[in-house]
Amino acid sequence: MTRLLAPNMDTTAVDRVNTNSDGRGSDEASPPEFLTRDKYVIRQIFLASGLVICLLAASMSAILLISDDSEVSNSKETMIDPLLQDEGHDHRNASQHVLYTDNIQPVSFNSLTAPGNAEVQVAESPDGNTYAYIAGWSEMHIVDVTNPYNTTVKGVYIAPNTQVLDVKYLQYDGREYVIVQNQLVDPGNADPNVGEWGDPAQVTVTLVDVTDKENPTFVDAWYDADHPSGPHNLYTQMIDNEWYIFVANPEYEQCDVGQGDACGGITIAHLNFDGFGDDPTILKVGEAEVSWESTRGGWIYIHDMTVQKWPGDDVNDPRFGKTYVYGAYWEAGLRIFDVSDVPHPQNTPVEYAFIAGGCVVSIGTQLGCNWRAPEVGLWMDFEDFDGDGQPDSGTTGNENGGRSSYIHYAEPVDDMVDASHLGYPAGKMHLTLLSTEVLDTTVGTGMSYLLDTTDYELYNGNIRFLPKLIHGWEIPFAEDHHIPGGEEWLLFSPHNADLEIFTTGLPGYPDNSHGGAWDGRIYLSSYHAGLWVIDIETMMIAGLSDGNKTAVHAESTVGYHISHAGDGEPLDSSYYDFGWTPFIWAAEYHEGYTYLSCITTGLYIVQLDIDKPYGN
Repeated sequence: MTRLLAPNMDTTAVDRVNTNSDGRGSDEASPPEFLTRDKYVIRQIFLASGLVICLLAASMSAILLISDDSEVSNSKETMIDPLLQDEGHDHRNASQHVLYTDNIQPVSFNSLTAPGNAEVQVAESPDGNTYAYIAGWSEMHIVDVTNPYNTTVKGVYIAPNTQVLDVKYLQYDGREYVIVQNQLVDPGNADPNVGEWGDPAQVTVTLVDVTDKENPTFVDAWYDADHPSGPHNLYTQMIDNEWYIFVANPEYEQCDVGQGDACGGITIAHLNFDGFGDDPTILKVGEAEVSWESTRGGWIYIHDMTVQKWPGDDVNDPRFGKTYVYGAYWEAGLRIFDVSDVPHPQNTPVEYAFIAGGCVVSIGTQLGCNWRAPEVGLWMDFEDFDGDGQPDSGTTGNENGGRSSYIHYAEPVDDMVDASHLGYPAGKMHLTLLSTEVLDTTVGTGMSYLLDTTDYELYNGNIRFLPKLIHGWEIPFAEDHHIPGGEEWLLFSPHNADLEIFTTGLPGYPDNSHGGAWDGRIYLSSYHAGLWVIDIETMMIAGLSDGNKTAVHAESTVGYHISHAGDGEPLDSSYYDFGWTPFIWAAEYHEGYTYLSCITTGLYIVQLDIDKPYGN
């Protein structure tokens, strides 16, 4: 039975935190508090076959639609469709978006100091507090979230060199650092308009010391001449006690595969803490590059990726102890690379010195920087909506804005799980989530895919992953909606996600599993569609049989939350025209709370009811 509920109509209000540009809290001129849900009162619900009923609002004119889903599942509760797309609807008006399921409650909101927010990472600090690091168009915010109900901006790092879209936190030798990136999105129209196309200052990976939260300081920056459009996404991973940075560099027109260019490859750099001076240095050591011969053509480039040390504990598995990159390669699907043998200052000091030195001299180009990580797995079996027996994509004639094939996000689950209680063979399984990013569609909002990435084969002594689809997921109301393009491109598309496995059977903690030793959830950010929480086990059960896919999407939905603390503010940008509320870039789960970074409004914190026992 689905756990998707209609919104609770209580009057709970959550205080909004106002901060000055210097990060100090203020009680003066506070913005309006959270819109309370008593503004939406359900007068009556008449269910009739094929009839769509209106929800009348008590204090506003917004009209919410209720779908009669009896054709999908007779056991489902009636659900409210939160994807508002009616004529006259204002995507920028927060009061028209007070929609969330009863089980996900708002906790707090912080407007930060400027609109234009992107990735968020939450981490525990040695000072005993918890901080959220939030990338922004020209700023990186450091927010004290130790008390999720009362958050404060502690520091702001100004980076006026185009878009700062990603941020990653790490600790080393008692100090704290974040790594951010700067990217040119449209040549000649840097955002904001600073400098000239190709200016190294605009397309760097930047290391910032955040030990002093109120005074984040520049440490080092690294420019890669082989990727003049700049990095889009980055990831940090420790390999044999050394920190490495993995950077997604999208494709660019000047790239020539024939001459050895890493066209849209993943750049790999070492964060060298043992060099000259007191501060670390970023040194490129190579790249991971998609095997072009194994693609079908189409729109191919690396967008986002996650790096993970193989979580299995079977010492006889040849992957034991190895480190892999899971890359989202758009219409080339999922690509897996082995980076276990990356040039290393301790394991391979001669190779490391030679390769790192060559990368420095050649400014990262293939002329002197040619170490490549081997590709060891792929998946491109996208959804076939038109039923022609071919995965929908630009190469098969049914692209539809990338609803099936624009693989934007890839994240493996941190823990392997035993799913034998669901009907799977005994033994630990490795799961990976993929999500599309849809530009515009004639129908639908964009697929996510749960993959089984456990199996492998040995080919000429080399490991090859054999990923296979478990089940896909799309917003249950997707068939009733589309993404118009133009100003509304990306409207309801998925974007980034976080996954969490909860151990069951612990005293004082809930057990929401299907009878096993774990419960798993996906926290998916979906731009203007907000946050969607998805149950992993329900999708896995569905993967063992052929059933109504839309019904599965609904049954596996735990809840949704459309954030609505304030009206959206259009960005001061020559490229992006977004001003919607919400417009959720990222969702991150951390100790019982979900952190949502909204591009146009700020930082939201919400809480799923069954996550409460895991909170502080």
